Amino acid sequence: MGDWDPDLYHRFRRYRAEPFETILARLENGGAEQRLVDRTVDRIVDLGCGTGENTAELARRFGGAVTVGMDSSPAMIDRALKLREGLEPALRERLSFVLGDIREFNPKHDPSREYSMIFSNAALQWLSEHREIFTRCFEALAPGGRLVVQVPANDHETAQVTLDAMAHEEPWRAALVGVKPPSATVAAPEVYDRILAEIGFDRINCYYHTFHHPMSSPAEIVEWCRATVLRRYVDLLDPALREPFVEALTARLERAYATRGPLTFNFRRLFIWAHRPAA
Repeated sequence: MGDWDPDLYHRFRRYRAEPFETILARLENGGAEQRLVDRTVDRIVDLGCGTGENTAELARRFGGAVTVGMDSSPAMIDRALKLREGLEPALRERLSFVLGDIREFNPKHDPSREYSMIFSNAALQWLSEHREIFTRCFEALAPGGRLVVQVPANDHETAQVTLDAMAHEEPWRAALVGVKPPSATVAAPEVYDRILAEIGFDRINCYYHTFHHPMSSPAEIVEWCRATVLRRYVDLLDPALREPFVEALTARLERAYATRGPLTFNFRRLFIWAHRPAA
């Protein structure tokens, strides 16, 4: 795929922020002002940090924590670095952003890089090696450190089902062989319960939560998708087929949702919470 478009991604910023706000509420209920683990300095890493707003907020909430955001998109990291430059000096000093692939996150050979919290919001659905990634996260956590992950798990929803169906039809089929919605890589909560327990995590809590987003029309849902899942399809098409594909998707969704006007876009997400045992 081509690089991400931060401006397009943030068009629905309010809705995209809701899962992070849900996570913050739970962290605060557990005492976000306190130390994450019994260490001289707390360390937090945000895997797939995007434009960095969530990373900066984690650093702000956990005062004193050294926080780093990692993302594979140069455009996103560039925006995150610009965000960092505008922060107050004390926060800026504790916050950094690096360009990197989550699949290469493996700091176990440097004990000073043990993390108090490994966080990831709406990123791991783009990857399939979840057991391997969570194993490296376990190895990178300090004793008592926590894993907090949120991923879209919405492949059953009308827009993504329609996208998947269109990928098997002419004239797009040849270019889209094997392409699936990112959420297709996300297993059920009980699967992650088992995987995380086998790796060695405890206090595991995996569950679905569905967010309900008012939209002005099915066309607005297509605009939502343009920033994320639709990129996977459109980027593979011949340029002459891209807009016809988007137009066909819009028409299909108007029929599927039985409206050209306002509707509610129901978006299911999977939340994963776990700890590395303290002892």
